[in-house]
Amino acid sequence: MSATLLAGTVRSRVEHVWGTVVSIDVRDPDATDAIVDAAWESVRAELHRIDAVYSTFRSDSVISRLRAGGTQVVADDVADVIDRCLEARLATGGSFDPWQVEGGFDPSGLVKGWAADRCAAILAQHGLRSVAVDAAGDLVCRGSAGEGHDGWPIGIAHPDDPQAVVAVVEVRDGAIATSGTSQRGEHVTDPRTGAPARGARQATVVGPDGALADAYATALVVSGVSGASWFTALPGWSAYVIEGDTATAWGPAFDDTARGQES
Repeated sequence: MSATLLAGTVRSRVEHVWGTVVSIDVRDPDATDAIVDAAWESVRAELHRIDAVYSTFRSDSVISRLRAGGTQVVADDVADVIDRCLEARLATGGSFDPWQVEGGFDPSGLVKGWAADRCAAILAQHGLRSVAVDAAGDLVCRGSAGEGHDGWPIGIAHPDDPQAVVAVVEVRDGAIATSGTSQRGEHVTDPRTGAPARGARQATVVGPDGALADAYATALVVSGVSGASWFTALPGWSAYVIEGDTATAWGPAFDDTARGQES
């Protein structure tokens, strides 16, 4: 999933972190390279701090120590992430539950979107108003991509062909996250069974919050279209779920998208 290629000046920066890639696009017409570089240095520092705190691949991270039975939390925002995980577990009826994973508590299904929100806030603190943060496919967008767009046009990749787009949605001052099995394999676990999730091949969620968009997309891969029982009760959220060869959409972001279409 990536921002549609658009005309006009764009200042992009890319960082390899968390074993993946995080990037920003800045489209403020009055932003200079110096302004963007200063903002980007602050974002880079935050990305590496988040890796040091939340990585499950680093034995010295706070989360790894918690998973190993430690009780001391040394980063102020860990409690916030735990609270957000509890919120997502409650909203999804347990389809998202980072406590029911092998090895102990693992917030990875929420942290990328949470981190993208934090990075967008840092960019705003530097005076940048029209930005998109792409945290390995979880995007947080602020402002507009430019003339002719209310927000940022984001293409949703086809689960069988990442070069093809199944839908395009405009995201303004919000987030969009996709989870699925097509490109990373069966990496989503059903917390109710411990087995690989079988609910949907791919789920995309659009809404006001990056952390919850990330978690809800993961939860819909677990629950599939039956997740409508909890998802449609969430005001301001939209989803595009692919089960088999059928795509089902809910919510205002996809009002112009056919429901139950073949993907």
